[in-house]
Parts: sequence; C-alpha cells; structure tokens
Amino acid sequence: MRQKRQAALRLLLVLTLLAASASCLGGSSGRRVLVIMTPWTAEAEKNSFQAVLTAFEARTGITVRASPTRALDQVLRTAVQQREEPDLAVMANPGALRSYAQQGYLVRLDRFQDKETGSRLVDLLKSDYGPPWSLAGEDVNGDPYAVMVKASVKSLVWYAPQRLSAQPPDSWADLVGVGQSIVQRGGTPWCLALADPPNSGWPGTDWIEDILLHRSGANTYTDWVNGKLKWNESEVEEAWRAWDQIVTAPGAIHGGPLTALLTGYGEGAYPLFTAPPGCYLTHGAPVAPDPAAPTEPVPGRDYDFVPFPEFRPTPTPAYEVSGDLVAMFRDSPEAEKFMAFLASQQAQEIWPGRQPESAFSADRAVTTRLASGYATGSVTRRIGELLTSSATLCFDASDSMPSAMAAAFNHAVVDYLNDPTRLRTILAELEKVRADVYPQPTQISVCGP
Repeated sequence: MRQKRQAALRLLLVLTLLAASASCLGGSSGRRVLVIMTPWTAEAEKNSFQAVLTAFEARTGITVRASPTRALDQVLRTAVQQREEPDLAVMANPGALRSYAQQGYLVRLDRFQDKETGSRLVDLLKSDYGPPWSLAGEDVNGDPYAVMVKASVKSLVWYAPQRLSAQPPDSWADLVGVGQSIVQRGGTPWCLALADPPNSGWPGTDWIEDILLHRSGANTYTDWVNGKLKWNESEVEEAWRAWDQIVTAPGAIHGGPLTALLTGYGEGAYPLFTAPPGCYLTHGAPVAPDPAAPTEPVPGRDYDFVPFPEFRPTPTPAYEVSGDLVAMFRDSPEAEKFMAFLASQQAQEIWPGRQPESAFSADRAVTTRLASGYATGSVTRRIGELLTSSATLCFDASDSMPSAMAAAFNHAVVDYLNDPTRLRTILAELEKVRADVYPQPTQISVCGP
C-alpha cells in the first residue's frame, strides 16, 4: 500500500510538472507565451501597442502578453534582481539599456538573421533606421540590443493659431519677446507640467536639453551626454539661465510654479484649449488635448507647431528626439521572431497609423511613406518631413545619460523651479553626481543626420 501511495504521489508530481510546462509553453501549441513589460497604461497607447502584438500573433500564432506599469524602471529592476525578468521589456531609456547590457542581462541582436531573406537584423537597423535611432539601442561598445518601437520629436513649440495674435516665433529672441507681450496683455504665455512620479521633472530637462543643443551645438551636446562637459561650465549654466527667461518671470507659466510641479505631464497642454486660454504656448512632443473637452481640437486649426527656434542662423537645423526601445531578457526562437517583426515595416506602420500626430516610426522609409499620405502642410506630414530631412537629430540627452545622472537632473529641475536663486548650488550638486557616475568619460554617439 505504501509503495502504491508513493507511486501515486510520483505520478501526481510528474503530471503537475507537465501541466506547468504546458502552461509556460502556451498549452498544446508547443510555443511559449511571451511576456513583455511596458510603460503604457493610458488607453490610447496601450491599445496601439496591443495592435502591434495582435498583428504579430496573427502572423505567427505566438501569444504575447503585455504587462504595463507606470513605474517600469523600478518594477523591472526588482524583477531582474529576483531573477523573474520578463522575456522582453520596453526600456525606460538608453541609459538603462546600457546598464542592463553591461551587467549581462540582455540578449545581443547581431546574430539574428531572417531565414527568408538572409538579412541580419542589425544590418536592417543600420540601413533603414540609422542614427540616432540605431545608436540608441547599442551599448557603450556599439553592440546592438534593442529595436525602436516608436519615435517622437521634442524640439517643438506648440501654439493656438486663432489665439496668438503675434507671429509664431522663429528665433529665441522672438520666443522670449512673444511671451513678454502676452504677459503685457494680461495673459499667461506658457503651460508647464512636471509631475510624473517617480520621474517628475523630466519635461523641464527637455527644455534645458533643447536650449543647450540649439545654443551650443550637437558636439557640445554629445560631450555633455558623455560626461565630458561639467555641469558648472558656462555652456550648461547659460542654458539654465536662458530657460529662466521663460519660466521664472511673474505670470509666465499657467498657475505658477506650484501648479507646474503638481500637474501631470500628460495634462500639461489642456489649458491651451480652454476658453479663455490658460496659456498660449507649450513645449515638447506633440500635445495631448483634453479628452473631456466638448469638441475635439483640430490640428492645424486649433493647435499647430513651429520647430524650436535657433539662437543664431545655422545651415543645418538640429532637433531633439526620443523613442521607446524594446530589448530581450530571455532568449528564445519566439522572442527572436518578435524582435524581427518589430523591426519590420509592417509592424512599424501600425502605431503611427493609429496615432498619426503623436507616434512616428524610426524607419525612414515608413515615415516617408506615411507622411506622403497626409495633406501638404498638415501637422503630421510636417513632423514626418522633419524626421526624414537632412537635419541633425540628437537623442534625448538625459535619457542617454546613466540612470543616476538622469535621476539627479530630474530632481534638479524640481529644486530649481522651487527656488531659482539656488541655481549655482544645484549645478554644483549635479557636478558631484557627474564625478561619481563618470569615473571615465564615455564615447556614446547620440546625434546623426
């Protein structure tokens, strides 16, 4: 009887293990269910990415489950430390990607090859995407680890054409002058929203980065990312001083500094569309109108953009860009197929097709084709043309810095808006972080034609 019970227990254990194995492999299909950790919790973004997953599932029969979280960097790091990492994850930024790659957690992409065409994934990324998009997915040694799922432009100034009586600014002096004239008429020129726990402050870093890029050029910008430019050197301090012209004057920002610190970044542009307007200008990637508004604002009529203004004439404009990278933590044939699909033109068209004014492809051919389908002069077409022009594109500086440096930069923006008189102290504190984070300067390329 005892032997029968032991045999029954062994059989039960085997059946339990087989059931668990079948669950992980996706049941009778013999394929694993891939899990990808993402930062997209808002319905529009979540649904757009799900459309990408659905297309992959329809093509391959492989199931991919998205695991969304707003605190992606923190949740992912905990999962990795506990050896419970997902198959794939959207990286918080290239700085985080390089940290995971350096620690040996990520799967390199340079050995992946399309069995049908014989082409390597890394060659596709270099030829169809190019810098800075392909560079953002590489580690400090230039080894490839990620594919860009969508791209955006940050060097944009948005305004309401029917409400801004002055001409849209095309130089920094004009931009400052337009803001001053709005204040003189009793209005508030700027919307600003910095809240995004646990990363509050980053919309302000975008301002500093844009100013430094346009004031000092792409080479200085790159040196800054690589830790070669000290935070208390004149180029960096003068970028902060220039931002001071925008945000610290009385009545310059909607609701004042406290409102800017407490307002979620996704709601930052809402006052642009109220009646009367709460602000007339806002900076950054394409704006998000209030979904609860009685009528949906029309791009080009109710809101439009101009590229971030230059400080001086330049033959080749420069723009700050950003994007979302997907990397592999667990290697498998299914995960490799997903990465190859994500880099394909079929996949790259899905998200921009669903959110054409806020999502673009890093694949130049896809962006060119999609832009040609929109009306000449439309918001979407002009952003697409900007991305595929001969301009210098520089990936978001703080996103490209080591995570500790980026976090300190975010915090510094919050401290500065609380008390602008502390600027030199704040920069000295950032310089201490730089000295710790960069024992040796790096050689990362973040800009490209």
